[in-house]
Amino acid sequence: MNYFRNCQTLDEAKSLYRTLANQYHPDHGGDTRTMQDINAQYARFLATHAHTSERARQQQAHTEGKKTAADYHNLDDVIEALRVKIEAALNLGLEAELCGLWIWISGDTRPVKEALKSLGFRWAPDKALWYYPGVPTFNRTRRTMDEIRSMHGSQVFTRSQREEDPTPQPAGLHA
Repeated sequence: MNYFRNCQTLDEAKSLYRTLANQYHPDHGGDTRTMQDINAQYARFLATHAHTSERARQQQAHTEGKKTAADYHNLDDVIEALRVKIEAALNLGLEAELCGLWIWISGDTRPVKEALKSLGFRWAPDKALWYYPGVPTFNRTRRTMDEIRSMHGSQVFTRSQREEDPTPQPAGLHA
């Protein structure tokens, strides 16, 4: 079943995801396999949305006579890799934040440190976050997370592991 087939916007997908998580999460009487399928489909929808957003950003840069990192990479491959990484982070119970074509991971990462390394994530000590560069950059300018969010936008995905709130909770889009 394709749960997100009729979603046209990010807000529609978020709302549907919350509803489905409340209905199908194992702690609410659902089963793990269905919830994993919902997480995978939600991640695919978000990756498609990121792909569309990055293409729009690329088009804007081209109209200004500039190039973007996406000009040097197969964007479809990058987006699929991001989808897989976001899904894996959610399944580890972590928070994943998509900023442009990079994923930043937070939460209780110490117990899953080796899993993050095996997935290709790297530790950023100055930010105290793990990251996955969907498209590596050669720009070595140090930026805060707020500066990165301001430049590239941000979409946060979480799944709470607390007993009182066990359902995944995607957060809003930061401009």
